Amino acid sequence: MCPYLLKKKAVLFMQSLLIKIIGIPTLLIVATFMFESVKITSPWAYLVITAVLAPLGVLLEYALIPRMTYSRTVAADFIVTFFIVLLLCLALPGAEVTIWGAFLVTLLLTGMEALVHKHLVADHREHSYH
Repeated sequence: MCPYLLKKKAVLFMQSLLIKIIGIPTLLIVATFMFESVKITSPWAYLVITAVLAPLGVLLEYALIPRMTYSRTVAADFIVTFFIVLLLCLALPGAEVTIWGAFLVTLLLTGMEALVHKHLVADHREHSYH
């Protein structure tokens, strides 16, 4: 692989991670205020959920995007995010989320992820066909 493509992949990796590090806690805060079924009161809960979801999300993107269609990648991301959010909120003190609340949070997070995936899929195709 040429150095340009390696540098481009590293930049995309960092962009995706940065979007997740900023977007996940922001959307969790929004969900806490919007939905009664989501109550996250501890800053540590925001930190732990972000620390788990962000790197895992980036790894899943780079594992799935080259191998699956856009819609399947988003669906897989939705399923994984749902279970992680639900399990983390059950385990963390200061985070209470019902199944419905986890579904709503996952919808918000998947919306953000869908935009990131669209960007990454477009970039992957650009480099695959040149």
